[in-house]
Amino acid sequence: MRQRGQAVVETMLVLPVVLLTLLLVLQLLWLVFASATFRVAVSYSLRAGSINHGSLDAMERTLVAGMASLQPIIPATKTGGEPSRLEVQRAQLEATARQWLHYQLSGKIKVHQPTAEVLQTYAERRYDLASGIWVNELAVDHASVRMQGVGTERWQQQRQLEIEVWWCLPLEIPFAAQVLTELRQWWKSAAQAHCRLREEVVGRPLWALQQRISTPLQSGYREGLND
Repeated sequence: MRQRGQAVVETMLVLPVVLLTLLLVLQLLWLVFASATFRVAVSYSLRAGSINHGSLDAMERTLVAGMASLQPIIPATKTGGEPSRLEVQRAQLEATARQWLHYQLSGKIKVHQPTAEVLQTYAERRYDLASGIWVNELAVDHASVRMQGVGTERWQQQRQLEIEVWWCLPLEIPFAAQVLTELRQWWKSAAQAHCRLREEVVGRPLWALQQRISTPLQSGYREGLND
């Protein structure tokens, strides 16, 4: 009887630790998967900005569309059978809309390059045929290089699009989320502080995903698209 009671006490002591460990493992696996998805979404977002004159709207739409894959998509069917193509598309749009709202509350894209100094020095006045307006554009054509007499290496450095992206990922696993938010104080990063301030608005614990990458501009960078 004494041994049985001892076993019960030991089980009561060990079981919570085992359960918390399992929950932490599940949460960390989700973080790894979400981080991989985030890196892919950021790379596509950077590409969208590169080919769309540095448009912040294009980068945000691409980022949100990529992160929408983290949302569970459960098409609502009228018949209870296989969902139709329209029902699947509607579910995908709803998932994207939820991520767009989440981004508006807690996400951020910041353009580090081209800098204001480069734009002030090298941007030129051009007429955009598509929109029918005049724009200030940091050109990427080689005719501009010859006109300015700028070296190739320096010209390439000035025409890089560099962005930093923050995404506040909701921590879904109970108990494990609370443990990670307590550990978060050891990460003294601006992104983590950004997400911590927005937890009350979102109503869930948040973990900051951040990445800073660059790529050569594939279209002229236009002022005013990131205001």
